[in-house]
Amino acid sequence: MTMQPGSGVDKVCAMQVDDPELVRVLAERFGVQRLRSLQADALQGVLDGRDVLVTMPTGAGKSLVYQLPAVLLDGLVLVVSPLIALMKDQVDGLVAKGIAATFVNSSIDAAKRERRLQRAMRGELDLLFVTPERFRSPRFLEVLPSLSVVRLAVDEAHCVSQWGHDFRPDYSRLGGYRKLLGDPPTVALTATATPRVADDIATHLRLVAPLVLRAGIERENLFFAVQDVLTQEDRTDRIAARIQALDGPGIVYAALIRDLERLHGELARRGIKSLVYHGGLSTDERRRMQDDFMGSERDVVLATNAFGMGVDKADIRFVLHAQVPRTLEAWAQEVGRSGRDGAPAWCELFYFEEDLAIQQGFVRWANPTLEYVVSVYETLRGWGERIVVKDLDDLRQELLVKERRDNRVSITLKWLEVLGVTKGSFETRDIEVVRDFDPAELPEFIGTGEKLQDDLLGLLAMMQFAKDETTCRRVLLARHFELAEPVAPCGACDACTPADEWLTSRFSARPAHPPRKRDPERTAARPAQEDAAEPARRERFQRGDWVRIDDRHLGQVLKVEGEGKRARLVVESAGDLRRRTVNPRKQKVERLDSGA
Repeated sequence: MTMQPGSGVDKVCAMQVDDPELVRVLAERFGVQRLRSLQADALQGVLDGRDVLVTMPTGAGKSLVYQLPAVLLDGLVLVVSPLIALMKDQVDGLVAKGIAATFVNSSIDAAKRERRLQRAMRGELDLLFVTPERFRSPRFLEVLPSLSVVRLAVDEAHCVSQWGHDFRPDYSRLGGYRKLLGDPPTVALTATATPRVADDIATHLRLVAPLVLRAGIERENLFFAVQDVLTQEDRTDRIAARIQALDGPGIVYAALIRDLERLHGELARRGIKSLVYHGGLSTDERRRMQDDFMGSERDVVLATNAFGMGVDKADIRFVLHAQVPRTLEAWAQEVGRSGRDGAPAWCELFYFEEDLAIQQGFVRWANPTLEYVVSVYETLRGWGERIVVKDLDDLRQELLVKERRDNRVSITLKWLEVLGVTKGSFETRDIEVVRDFDPAELPEFIGTGEKLQDDLLGLLAMMQFAKDETTCRRVLLARHFELAEPVAPCGACDACTPADEWLTSRFSARPAHPPRKRDPERTAARPAQEDAAEPARRERFQRGDWVRIDDRHLGQVLKVEGEGKRARLVVESAGDLRRRTVNPRKQKVERLDSGA
């Protein structure tokens, strides 16, 4: 992981983590009496002026690793954080502790941004929070040499890596921006990272012989469980029963907004109140939902993965996944938001095989091909001056994008903006093409399809974790993240101990396993083969369709070979990613709604 050395590595602090002054500041400013072992090691590395890469589970105290040095060191700690919505809360919390901190982002007007930058240049701040997109601001780049940045902190650092579960193009350019700052010692922090992701983070940030500290989900108070469900109704019944059995606030995650709304209605019909949080709400609505949840003792919030990052609520008693997440990294990060107070917390995934179709769609829609990026650019350039009256829907229509969850257009626009090919946006009605685009400027992985395949393998790993009913969940996680395996049985997962026994002993609650409902369509005797094939002969399939074969295999049609009675389907299985050739005349093939 050794990169080019930078001038910042000589800025060191002689203080040790057991120094009386450090212990005093830790207690008086942060209310912390004792550092955890990994925190202490990371803090010492930061104080010593080393580059540090830290993987700690959510709630393990990562932010202290850069906040405490900001108080102890002379100079500014510049913090790169992904979400504007979280910065005000972070800064308010620090200011309440008497720490000079502020943020600069697009949520405040230009005059206020300038005043805050002036404070930073005068050396009046301990911490300054920015998004990675801020580095594209000409004014911010202009003032960078005037900032006395003694440490750079990159939060949610997995966003740097093309192999991370939330890759963002602007994050991938932070290594270059770090060079503009004089290569200050840098600490990169994330809740989840495989060794491959950690290596990629170090490479992109140009870290010098970094101190790498990695921890798994070792909190014994979290119980991990997976439940197979047969139908959407079965899933709703089990989620409702689980919520009723658990005492305290919790989060229920789902992949689709419409499924959240449907679940919200079904829970209300059963007398269970819930909040709903997703990207379709206004900023004020999302803020109100989050504030209500943070201040409650029993509220349940139904959310997409837009909710949770930076949610500092210690008493979350359960995290349920109504639909399978895209990766084990995302699942681990989300369940880690529960039980941060050390009390028992329940983490359960309700596994419905058809949900894999949703996530496979998301994976493909998050990976535009090189040809797709070029087509977006050529469309924008072809519009010429007419671009000022166009919007995102016009671009989608021009590219024949029928599915609004198809994110390839937005991702491509982000790359063109990051590369300086375009500026402005459709939202502000000022988008324009400012220079020619050379496809060679894009990262190599966009042209090779390597990231798409890696993302699909990540989904496969998530599926294999869900389907393994015999291996300790913590052992499975340790193997995935290539960490030392814990001693099994762990006593806190459904493979090691009866789930309801653990639940009732910790929550003094009744078991929450309603009788499994039979699904007549899936459990009835299979009709004669010739009868089963008859409907399929009348159905015309096309590339991209999600299908169920013989009531068992779920997959996506990659290709239709031949026509009429000779038609054959090349189907990629959602279960094992294998490709199979299917004859609709001889096998039962049922088209599914991929948003089901």
